[in-house]
Amino acid sequence: MQRLFIPYMIVSALVIGYLILEIQKLKEPGILHTRGIIISDSLGRERILIGAPFPFSKDRVRTDTNEVRKHWASRFEENEYMGWYKDYFHGGNGMLIMNEDGFDKVLLGDDLADPNTGQRNGRPTGLLWNDEAGFERGGLGLNQLKENGKYRNILGFDDETGEAFHIGLLEDGSKMIRMAWADSTLLIGRGSKGNFLFNNPKSFVGIQLRSENDQHGYQENWIGKK
Repeated sequence: MQRLFIPYMIVSALVIGYLILEIQKLKEPGILHTRGIIISDSLGRERILIGAPFPFSKDRVRTDTNEVRKHWASRFEENEYMGWYKDYFHGGNGMLIMNEDGFDKVLLGDDLADPNTGQRNGRPTGLLWNDEAGFERGGLGLNQLKENGKYRNILGFDDETGEAFHIGLLEDGSKMIRMAWADSTLLIGRGSKGNFLFNNPKSFVGIQLRSENDQHGYQENWIGKK
C-alpha cells in the first residue's frame, strides 16, 4: 500500500504545482490566451462565436449544407443556388451572434462573411446585421475592394427586395446618398467623372432620379450654377 501511496503523492504534487504555475501566469499579465470561444444558451444551443477566425459551430445554419438547402435554396432555383453557395465565404475575425435557430444575426469584426445571396466585391471591416432568417438587412463598415485594393466606406440598409438606402464615401472620391425602390433609384451627392453610380461622362454634383432601366428620369447638375 505504501508503494502505491508514494507515486500517487508525487503525481498529485506535480499536477498541483502545474496548476499553481498556470494560475500565476494568468494573475501576472492579466491576459487569457485562447484560440476561440463558443457561448451556449441555457438550452445548450451555441449562440455566440468569438475567434480569429470564428470557431466552427455545429448549430450554425450557414456551414451546414443540408440546412442551407432546406432554408435558403428552396426560395430560389435550388441546384443553381447551391452551385453559387459553394463559393461563398462564411468566416470572419471577431464576434458572431446567432439566433436560437442557428441563423447569423450580428457579425462584428474584420474580413466578414458574404451575405447568403451572393459574394461581396471585398472583405468588410465593421458591423453587419441580418433578419431572423439570416438574410442581410444592413451594415456599417470599410470595404477594401478585391479588384484594386481601394477603400469604400458605406452605411447601408436593405429591405426584402435588396439594397434600399445607402450613404457612402466611394473609392474614386464620390460621396452619395442613394435610395432605391423596385422601379427607381434616387441619387444625391457628388459623382466623380465616370462614376459607376452616377453614370455621368463628367463630374456631377446634384440629384438624379432613375427609372428601372437605369435611364435618368430627372437630373439636375448643380456644378456651375449660382
